[in-house]
Amino acid sequence: MSVFRSLAAGLLAASSLVHAQDSVSFNIDTYGQGDASGTPFQTYQSNSDVKPPQLQINKNSSGLAAGYVFIGVDGAPTSSQNWPTIYDMSDERMEISHFQAAKFGDNMGDLHEFTITSDDTALIIIYHAIPADLSVVDGPEDGWIFECTFQELNIETGDVVFEWNASTHVGVNETYNELGGTGSNETTPFDYFHMNSVQKDKNGDYLVSGRVMDTVYKISGNDGSIIWKLNGKDSDFDVDSNGVFAFQHDARWVNSDMKRITLFDNGPTDTIGYSRGLLFAIDEDAKTATLITEFTNEAQTFGQFEGCLQAIDPADDATNYFLGYGSQQFFAELDKDGNVLLDVQFGATNAVNSYRAYKLPWTGRPRTKPDVHYDQDGNKIYFSWNGATDVETWGVYTANDTQSSTWTRVANATRTGFETTIDLQGVGLQTYVRGKAVNGTGANLGWTRASDGTSLFDANDNVNDSNSTSTSSSSSSIATSSSTGVTAATSASSTGLAAARPTAGLGLREQVYVAAVVVVGGLAMA
Repeated sequence: MSVFRSLAAGLLAASSLVHAQDSVSFNIDTYGQGDASGTPFQTYQSNSDVKPPQLQINKNSSGLAAGYVFIGVDGAPTSSQNWPTIYDMSDERMEISHFQAAKFGDNMGDLHEFTITSDDTALIIIYHAIPADLSVVDGPEDGWIFECTFQELNIETGDVVFEWNASTHVGVNETYNELGGTGSNETTPFDYFHMNSVQKDKNGDYLVSGRVMDTVYKISGNDGSIIWKLNGKDSDFDVDSNGVFAFQHDARWVNSDMKRITLFDNGPTDTIGYSRGLLFAIDEDAKTATLITEFTNEAQTFGQFEGCLQAIDPADDATNYFLGYGSQQFFAELDKDGNVLLDVQFGATNAVNSYRAYKLPWTGRPRTKPDVHYDQDGNKIYFSWNGATDVETWGVYTANDTQSSTWTRVANATRTGFETTIDLQGVGLQTYVRGKAVNGTGANLGWTRASDGTSLFDANDNVNDSNSTSTSSSSSSIATSSSTGVTAATSASSTGLAAARPTAGLGLREQVYVAAVVVVGGLAMA
């Protein structure tokens, strides 16, 4: 079984695709201190399997770009926060294809990159040990290094379209990494290059980030030669003094004109002690890299490893930017000038992290039924639908028979957050109660099962619905229900989890890209 198939099957089966996350602010000084895992999470009456992280909202202002926030939460085993999560910050399973790294055997694909190109091919990275002379870094002549290889693969056949090996073109003497206790044998190779992102441009060349080289490389798609080096010990560019970076991640051309590059500067450098996103103007002829904007959250967090910077709409020069802090559990959205619009923490230090974070368009239409919990004693009913993005209102219906062809609507309410609570005090109910999810145009999206207050029952979905004569169809009390867990939660099961699908009309590149976000984002490594 290929590594990507294994990752997709494992992560998607246990994923927590939470739409319309209830964002609850805390005191940042006490956030997570009451939880042994350091990861406050939300619980819901209607779906006990979903326990997404509570969010510490440090700032949430106007001007946010459209789309949902995608983070792949990687948590300590006690945190139960090890799944991809989709957040709404404004108010079919996706395995399309599977393949593996070519020529290296099963399970050799690496988690640092999985990108679909405009040619509908896949870019992946492979780490593998090879012999190397390490005497130039005071190591053994018969030492070992991690070879960093990237492959471009035909998704349908798995054939290699292009392959590049770092050691063929970049010397060990250019590294900023230190041997430590590595490099003496095959089981502990020296990580001298540490490739962590690859992007193919419109001309068929590649942009490659070498983390411990402090360098971004442009690689020829014809012969694999290095066209230029940006930053590091042997830079071909005059880099703006305010833009010198170190231990970077996620180097990307902003768009096809190849005049601007974004990257996440982990740092520290000689002058900057925090991590930041950087937007450069690149002149390939003059070989200049001019810093346009620096992006940081309000705390100027230091994220030692991982991280990303995304231009949310690359075609728009005035687009917002989305910043993920990798090893530190923060993300932020900023305008083009670097002003913070959204500043969020989703866990406590060393409890959870997320390799990359994105903001993307998404339409989720689960194949599961919506979830319901009816508290008969408390006269309340709770509705949620994990992963659904189109629900605008919930209708409450009642009948004396689960298989009745007619269900009477006795209340309805606008969806509020992930879980919507409706007060049924004084509402006339028959034996069974259920809910119907409705979109903004009034179309039926799906029925819940029926409840008598003690158990759930399968019920007839092909029904007529009518309004109660005794209760106004618009009458209800509404509240968003969520609570903070104070102890570590048990692992979430796959029961009731959403099988969401990409926005209609997306091509193969966009569909697999969204899937790749879910898969890759759920793992973490420097």
